[in-house]
Amino acid sequence: MGCVESKLVATIKYRRVEKDLDKKVAEALKERTKSKKKTFRSVNSITMGLPRFKEGLRNIRDVFDQYDEDSNGTIDNEELRNCLNKLQVQMSEEEIDNIHRYCDIDNRKGIQFPEFVVFLCLMYLLFGSDVTYRVSEFESARLNYVFDELIDAFLFFDKDGNGKMKRKDVTQRMNEATHQERTPSHITSQLFKEMDLNRNGHVNLKEFLLSIIRWAGIETDDDEARNETSP
Repeated sequence: MGCVESKLVATIKYRRVEKDLDKKVAEALKERTKSKKKTFRSVNSITMGLPRFKEGLRNIRDVFDQYDEDSNGTIDNEELRNCLNKLQVQMSEEEIDNIHRYCDIDNRKGIQFPEFVVFLCLMYLLFGSDVTYRVSEFESARLNYVFDELIDAFLFFDKDGNGKMKRKDVTQRMNEATHQERTPSHITSQLFKEMDLNRNGHVNLKEFLLSIIRWAGIETDDDEARNETSP
């Protein structure tokens, strides 16, 4: 009974943490819309940008390997603390625990490479370009550009501007081009389902980012490269 109760308390606490961080991200997105012009005007323009996203994020693997100190393919809580210290992001112990759990999207007790990309993009959104400069002085301009485009792609779909993309948003955006045939509903439904990782009926920024990373093939290419170099 005590074990069940403990798990229930942990679940409730995590949902509260998730909600609080989603709120912070939504507020940052709302501020962003006030100060920036829209980058994307169609779904096609986002699709055409996938190779650009992929190329711009390629070098983050070296950064991930740097903080994956035991080379086990995941960044644990202590390694994340070292990372945040290097990025000079000030957080309490509890806040670090919360951001670690928030970015551990598949709940494997560690942040894997695609989740690390999501983590860096969220840090860029919440704390500004100093983060990417400390990630890599030479690559910071490229990272800023790619992260800006990824965030703007989410905002293109998030028509209400509340940090929660809905199925109707995807359907409407997919069918806005008047010169194209209407996208079948089963395709838009499947697309939304792929992004809605926790099946709660809306897609937040981290879910969208992870989906874009998967569609761009960043994770697949990295796995193939590792297999080629392994004995």
